[in-house]
Amino acid sequence: MNRHDDPEIGEAAAAWFAAQDADDMDWDGFTTWLEADPRHRAAIDALAAIDHAVARQRTAIGALLPHEPQAQAPEYGHRRAPNRWRWAMGAGGAIAAALAVALALPEAASDRSWTSDAGVRQVALSNGVSATLAPHSRLVARGGDVRELALNGSAFFDVAHDPARTLRITAGAIEVRDIGTRFEVTGADGDARVAVAEGQVSVGSAGLDRPVTLAAGRALVAHGDTVTLAPVDRGDVARWRQGQLVYDQAPLSLVASDVARYTGRPVTVDPRIADRRFSGVLTIGDGQRLAKDVASIAGVAVRSDHAGVRLEPSGR
Repeated sequence: MNRHDDPEIGEAAAAWFAAQDADDMDWDGFTTWLEADPRHRAAIDALAAIDHAVARQRTAIGALLPHEPQAQAPEYGHRRAPNRWRWAMGAGGAIAAALAVALALPEAASDRSWTSDAGVRQVALSNGVSATLAPHSRLVARGGDVRELALNGSAFFDVAHDPARTLRITAGAIEVRDIGTRFEVTGADGDARVAVAEGQVSVGSAGLDRPVTLAAGRALVAHGDTVTLAPVDRGDVARWRQGQLVYDQAPLSLVASDVARYTGRPVTVDPRIADRRFSGVLTIGDGQRLAKDVASIAGVAVRSDHAGVRLEPSGR
């Protein structure tokens, strides 16, 4: 006879499992009962697995339960099951059926994520979709669906054309939709940038009345509620793959976010110059001189301490 065929063991296990929530739990008595028969341990382990499943499907189970006064739970010795298990022990067939249905429902899939360290990382997302992550970037597939992506950092996407598949990427303040092209996306805090090397993408933002279409050789920069469209040399798209960062009228706050990924230290910008536009080419190297190079080109000051690097107005 196994544990499922002995209702007495099942009832005792349920009472002991429920009693564990009580302040006066008889732990010595529980240990004695547990060690008396291997089936006792198996019954408790089975209840723990059910309890974990119930916690994951709590909303679905609640929707299926009848809204009626619940029966009082039976006692075991002098212990009474606390609230979380009374319904399971005394409510009868309707709730048992609801529990069985709810536990059979598919669970929400977990997110999948890919993170790069100090170097770039190649990621094969699905058939015909790949991404190259810039250093210290993170890409998340919501619910494990590689068509629904969130990016913090910078990445270059290579998407084979497929009208039956729409890729959606959120980054910073923008949302990019694509069915097949090659493009770069950068997003951090409220700033974002999209540049297209081949094909075209649709980009939506709070600063736009409606999504805009970016064709190859075009770029979009979103800074807060301000959106700027500009041409871009297609060879400059994701030039960080060749060791350079190329900017054309990018907000200094966005440049600072890029620089931080290569220096390995926080890089902040004084609010008074965060909106200042920056144009130039930076050679990445080991990343340690990037902030100074930005300051030199932009005509601002740079201060470094234990907390990180800060770009400030010159002459402060």
